[in-house]
Amino acid sequence: MRVFPGVAAVLGAVLACLFVLCLASPIWAAPAWAGPQALLISSYHPGFPTFFRQIEGIESVFDPAGVGLDVEYMDSKRFGSPENTRAFRAMLADKLARLPRYDIILTADDNALRFAVANRKDLFPDVPVVFFGVNDQVLAHAQGHDDNFTGVIEAVSMEGTLRVIFRLQPKVRTVYAVVDGTPSGGADLLTYLSKRPLFPDRKLAVLSLTDLTWAELAGRTRALGPEDALLLLSAYRDAAGEPVPFEEGLKRILGNTAVPVYDLWEHGLGLGAIGGKIVSHFDQGRRAASMALDILGGTPVRDIPVVEGTEANRYVFDYRVLKRFHIDPDDLPEDSRILNQPGSLWRAHRLGLPLGMGTLVVLAVLVFLLLAYVSRLRRARIGLRESEERLQTSLEATSDGLWDWSLENDNVYFSPGYYTMLGYEPGAFPPAYESWLELLHPDDRDRAADVVTTHVQSGEEFRIEFRLRNSEGGWTWVMARGKAIEWTRDGRALRVVGTHTDINDRKLFEERLVKAKEAAETANRVKDEFIANISHEVRTPLNGVMGMLQLMQTSGLNDEQRDYVDTALHSSRNLLRVLNDLLDFSKIQAGKLDIREAPFDLAGLVEESLDFFKLQAGDKALELRADIDPSARKHYLGDAGRIRQIFFNLVGNAVKFTDRGAITVEACELWHPEPGRKRLLFTVRDTGIGIAEMDLSRIFAPFAQVDGSLTRTYQGTGLGLPIVRKLVDLMGGNCEVESEPGKGTSIRFFLVVGEHAGAAVEADAAPGAAESRSLRLLLVEDERVNRVMARRLLERMGHTVVEAENGQECLTLLRGQSFDAVLMDVQMPLLNGLDATHAIRIAREFSHVATIPIIGLSAHAARQDRNRALEAGMDEYLIKPFEQRDLEAALRKVTGGLR
Repeated sequence: MRVFPGVAAVLGAVLACLFVLCLASPIWAAPAWAGPQALLISSYHPGFPTFFRQIEGIESVFDPAGVGLDVEYMDSKRFGSPENTRAFRAMLADKLARLPRYDIILTADDNALRFAVANRKDLFPDVPVVFFGVNDQVLAHAQGHDDNFTGVIEAVSMEGTLRVIFRLQPKVRTVYAVVDGTPSGGADLLTYLSKRPLFPDRKLAVLSLTDLTWAELAGRTRALGPEDALLLLSAYRDAAGEPVPFEEGLKRILGNTAVPVYDLWEHGLGLGAIGGKIVSHFDQGRRAASMALDILGGTPVRDIPVVEGTEANRYVFDYRVLKRFHIDPDDLPEDSRILNQPGSLWRAHRLGLPLGMGTLVVLAVLVFLLLAYVSRLRRARIGLRESEERLQTSLEATSDGLWDWSLENDNVYFSPGYYTMLGYEPGAFPPAYESWLELLHPDDRDRAADVVTTHVQSGEEFRIEFRLRNSEGGWTWVMARGKAIEWTRDGRALRVVGTHTDINDRKLFEERLVKAKEAAETANRVKDEFIANISHEVRTPLNGVMGMLQLMQTSGLNDEQRDYVDTALHSSRNLLRVLNDLLDFSKIQAGKLDIREAPFDLAGLVEESLDFFKLQAGDKALELRADIDPSARKHYLGDAGRIRQIFFNLVGNAVKFTDRGAITVEACELWHPEPGRKRLLFTVRDTGIGIAEMDLSRIFAPFAQVDGSLTRTYQGTGLGLPIVRKLVDLMGGNCEVESEPGKGTSIRFFLVVGEHAGAAVEADAAPGAAESRSLRLLLVEDERVNRVMARRLLERMGHTVVEAENGQECLTLLRGQSFDAVLMDVQMPLLNGLDATHAIRIAREFSHVATIPIIGLSAHAARQDRNRALEAGMDEYLIKPFEQRDLEAALRKVTGGLR
């Protein structure tokens, strides 16, 4: 029976607010549970789009059964670092130690399940765990073997959604999946990529926010045309680390594309996504709660198998978006649900007919209703009084503060909880707007007052955080929510109601998180500096060692001595590769590894890479083969150095793990949709020991070793393959591995390169060519061993060398002597190489040698070090340790080929 609609609406709004506040509150402490009690560990936070639908599904089962539910939030979508997880674990452990034992644990989404698997024995041993909303099917199925775990997998209907895309838009040739680096996004990406064989005539592409910033993604999506469509998998964080809520991510995508955006989850509908075969988070929660109820009823966990969640998925579409892209709703699959569909004239009449018949019935009983009106009115007044009493009791019981502001007289009602939240006795300050202003922190007062005033004038709901002075003289962080509920006829707000929530603990936690993040960034920066310094300190003596060994190679050695020197030089080069891998891995972690495009000869690059391993392959009697398809025997635009680095790692591993047989490098050219671009497909195949299937998933992990024991046969840092994968990713490709123990391994990868339309790349002159004259060189090096090594190498090349130990001596010699070129160390006492070079280029007294070729010599291997040297005026930059051929090539380059 409906009475006093205005009062009923107010009561409904208050009760709804209390319900939301209860859901958003942390675990309520209690001396003992009144009945069965469940704890839900959510991977995310209350504002995450799926949360309330999951809760509604759980409570649809738990509430009728009398099962209580507490919720803890990991908030791992926004704060997903190991430090945050450890902080959450410590907080939860403290709460669990103070509370009675829970009867069952529920986990929502992947991160919460991983947390429960890792910590169950310590936090809630022997308590059954039911998971749901899990995208990682391998992780979920793995728990099916544990007698304490079961649950529901959130299986997206990837194939169904892709088929409906091509059904509704037959002209679409390419679907671009938008995905980020979250675990759930990664799991959905694997599912998406696995569907490629089902659509051989269509292209399933990827726009990954692990590689793109939001701005770069916008540029890519704006370029899409009628033959393209977007499928949203996950978009919460970009390559720059900027996190956004789901609604903001979807809004950015929709605002920068003219093609439909399909979705796999119900929380994207109504916000601009067109739809698809949708996952129901309500049904996920309901199914998990039903399984939990069976367990609480005595059914063993092992008798409740892990189930797939695709049964809850159905086709759902937004009518407004269908119309926008001119898609006929009649083309949708049967049993599709259409949101926001306007009623047709027929439907209106079809509903009106029974209503008209009902009207006759209403008229027949109208007299009876009129006679009963007085009785109902009396009961309504009694109900209103009882409702007011219940409302007053609720206001007194809640820990949050409620306020009701009348703008006509500027009076404000403050609930008892409003006062006690700040430590005051009820009525301690006047119920007026000015009281609130006086309690505000001076730094927050203007901002908070402006927000409230703006939202009151617009009538929109507002939410703001600020500090209020408490009874002890300190400051308490408060989150305020408010909304106008009464207006004048001309639209001015008359009454605004809202709540104040104590968020002091949350603010302290956020402050600790910020400090932890800053500490982690500092540690990472110190680590990078340490690696760079170690690299410099090792490269400097290594330069001397390798140089002397190269000099010994050219001296009169017998076969045994030559073998010793070759072995030592090979070991030195291996050490140099380890240093380079460490530096590259540090750059990868810092996001500073970049790609430079220049013309290169693919066939020559492959042959050069294989030549590097001929000595090692010969020791094992291995055959090195290069199978270059005729389509790829030409020049391309790309980073030849990084491609060579990929080959060095892959061929080096193949030689290391192969004792007999052959190693083959295959290459061919593939089509690329972008004009002027090509795909190059490579395969490195060996007949070595192979890799077990259980180890394939971790070979690309940093520092991972298939055999990590102290007795392992094959050595290595475990950085080669992670660097390979990152370099392939940076060049627009991907890689995959096939292996069979005892038969060998094949690693396939493709790269995106540019077409080179110009003349062929000119090869460097062969060593010894064009030796028209000897050069007179000035060698500037403060380290004696490196100076002796470089001088002897240059003299063996037929040049005359004059030495200087620092930049000042260099300038002194240039004032009175003539040289063809200068080899300049960068780091020296008194005057370093950069300053000396700068003086040579711009000082008037050195104008007669201002254009003299200068080659920088340094153990600093970072690209920014090279750039600084070139900006100072150096013509070339050699990184120590360098080899004789590097020195010869540099001299040919800066002196125009004169030798």
